[in-house]
Amino acid sequence: MFLYYGISFVTSMLALAAWTIVAVTHVPAYHGDGTGPDGVVILLYLSLWPVGLLLAHSAGLAWIVHARRPASILQGRRGLAVHGVLGTAFVLYALYLFHPG
Repeated sequence: MFLYYGISFVTSMLALAAWTIVAVTHVPAYHGDGTGPDGVVILLYLSLWPVGLLLAHSAGLAWIVHARRPASILQGRRGLAVHGVLGTAFVLYALYLFHPG
């Protein structure tokens, strides 16, 4: 179970890092030229669910593994806190980025 959690943890962190890097560094095209919506922004919007579900799955595993008193972070030690902070930051940044108001 510790190996499965470690793989899930690394996968969710890589997905979150890739999403965040693209979201922060992407400069959308000028919207007044009539070319339609920006494809990268559409992909960022559509990838909210998969990245969020990966984080939720890894957090659920951290909750399950936490009862076994793991020895390292990759085995689940402090996993709930790490996932809580990163999940909250992901949701808040996604709301900031995509909220219409």
